[in-house]
Amino acid sequence: MKRTIVALLLLAGCKEQVNVNVNCITTAAPAVECTLDQDKGKSEVEVCWDFSATCDNGAVVKAARTCGHVKDGGKATVTIPADKLTDLDKCGGSKPPTAKIENMSLKGV
Repeated sequence: MKRTIVALLLLAGCKEQVNVNVNCITTAAPAVECTLDQDKGKSEVEVCWDFSATCDNGAVVKAARTCGHVKDGGKATVTIPADKLTDLDKCGGSKPPTAKIENMSLKGV
């Protein structure tokens, strides 16, 4: 699932709009890999979000609030390891889970 977050930061008396796309995918590891892509602006920002995935059998796997930093119009990767995912052992079914990102926030660093 891909979510976009847009924020207006005031830096050194100038206004800079910063866009960061967050794309999280589940892996076979088991883990969740999230890519942060700053496609507008150069300022360093901290992006935070809540992650959940609904499994084919109806179980919901969740991760505590996750954050990462990105700057200079670049990309960053944040991995949520299995030990940070709740109810992972209850996830089952023949189809991949459906991921959801909620409660996103962005702040200048």
